[in-house]
Amino acid sequence: MIKVEKSIFYLLLFITFFITWSYSQGFWQGHPAGQSPSSFSYPAYEIFFDLINTQGSGGGFGLGKPHFHLWDIDCWNEKICWCCGFGGVFKSVDGGYHWETIKEPGGWYHVQLTGPEEIWLLEGFHGEAKGRLWHSIDNGHSWEEVLSQQIKGFGQLICKGPVIFVLCNDYPSYISLDHGKTWQKINNIFGSLQASIPGDIQLENGFIIYVLGHKKELPYLVQSKDGGQSWKEIKLPEGLPCPKTLFFATSWMGWIGFDKGKILVTNDGAESWKLCQLPTHKPITALWFDQEGRGFAAVENGNYLKLSDALYRTEDGGKSWKLVLSGAKQFNKLFGFDLKKCWAAGFSPGIPQNDLIGILNTKENKDLP
Repeated sequence: MIKVEKSIFYLLLFITFFITWSYSQGFWQGHPAGQSPSSFSYPAYEIFFDLINTQGSGGGFGLGKPHFHLWDIDCWNEKICWCCGFGGVFKSVDGGYHWETIKEPGGWYHVQLTGPEEIWLLEGFHGEAKGRLWHSIDNGHSWEEVLSQQIKGFGQLICKGPVIFVLCNDYPSYISLDHGKTWQKINNIFGSLQASIPGDIQLENGFIIYVLGHKKELPYLVQSKDGGQSWKEIKLPEGLPCPKTLFFATSWMGWIGFDKGKILVTNDGAESWKLCQLPTHKPITALWFDQEGRGFAAVENGNYLKLSDALYRTEDGGKSWKLVLSGAKQFNKLFGFDLKKCWAAGFSPGIPQNDLIGILNTKENKDLP
């Protein structure tokens, strides 16, 4: 009797794994690279993504080597891309379709490229006030630690030109304006979650930075117009849920994502805001927009027993949204050069879970504006 019960349990576990693996490979909205989309069912609004992983091997009961949960992705051009997560750090030279493992599993939260072979990598230690910033100038063959024993948090890493900004949550953050040669400590943006440095306008005495944070679960936004030398708190509407993410396409156009599918939109540099709603009440995990206000919003979808919507798209700055992807997909980071060159990184929930890359298919989306 016990042997029969075990057999049934293993059979159900295998079925669950196969279904979630199939979804992660694109058999539910989206399609695997190299296969025709004609045999798959799509939502009414067709945006085609190729769904890839970093070639982690599946298998339960301690077998295989799945790559868990990607947190970040960055691309230097249409070919050279890096991504990172709990399953390791990975490099692609064909736009994300094939990946080479650079670092083994660990707390790899953020990766940024400042050249085709120059990489910055932020490592975090869950449950500890500890972070490590790594720098490579030889395509990841060797690494040097920067700001050793000084970084206490690992909220975000942003590189824009000569600027490197390490956001450290409830601890002092660090910014370099000269490509990492010298660093300044920033003490007055505690509770920080994410930052955005729009690159459209270079001010005389610096550049604009927006930092999203929270005070006792209440959202707050600060702005610097002089490259982090001074900060001004921006007044946000009252009654907002927990803040999650932000993205500024320009110094004037920005979006803040919250719990319950809510998004704040500004078109005047955070002077005024309009509240928009996704067709869901899930927390927003990532945002990306172009300078025309067209973009994507990813939402939390990590419970493999309650899978639903994963990614939405807007053409009007967030006023209206249409479902793009659903199923066993959650994206934690969206990155793009323009509307036809976009990537998404996250994971496919299941037993076991595996990481997931979404690549906007230029050929299938040839009619996009």
